[in-house]
Amino acid sequence: MTRSGVVLAGGLSKRLGVDKGLRLLAGRPLVNHVVENIREHVDEVILVVASEEQKEIYQHVVEGAIIVTDMYPESSPLVGLMTGLSYCKHPYAFAVACDMPFVCGEAVEMLFAEAEGREGAVFEKPNGWIEPLAAVYHVETCLREAERLYREGDLRVRMIFLSLGDVALIPVERLRSVDPELHSFFDTDSEESFGLAERLIRAKAE
Repeated sequence: MTRSGVVLAGGLSKRLGVDKGLRLLAGRPLVNHVVENIREHVDEVILVVASEEQKEIYQHVVEGAIIVTDMYPESSPLVGLMTGLSYCKHPYAFAVACDMPFVCGEAVEMLFAEAEGREGAVFEKPNGWIEPLAAVYHVETCLREAERLYREGDLRVRMIFLSLGDVALIPVERLRSVDPELHSFFDTDSEESFGLAERLIRAKAE
């Protein structure tokens, strides 16, 4: 498979009150941690932002990514994902939020392997909850489904997978074999989580 990567960086963090993709983590913008984690596992990285103003800023911050703006005015993950998928050159795409700095390469590879020949692949927790912003999408099929959901006013990203019939649901216990603490799902959406992320990075460096 040739592969795309989509990183969603649109909008402000309600908890942080700032553009969290630009927030410094270990001295570098958060978004760069995410882009660098996935770059070796995809053939292109598409970074989706909410506005032309945001795009102008990110162009001076992020290297090695195609930066595009949301195709619709609603600032939501579904619109961001739709936009990213519409720019993908390859049949499958790994999508991730810009506030998930610890997505590991083994998780990306596992998702791509399970998605091949199917409509996508996503990790499923024991309670049935899925993580749609660390998942692989069949671009054409999932873009069409996302557009249907958007037209119907349903902006829940997870409904893409829940509406399709041939999606690989990977138990998170399989992910633990390469990511024991499930840090791939860690999101830095608060001051507390940023502090913890800093400590995790320091611990990895020791």
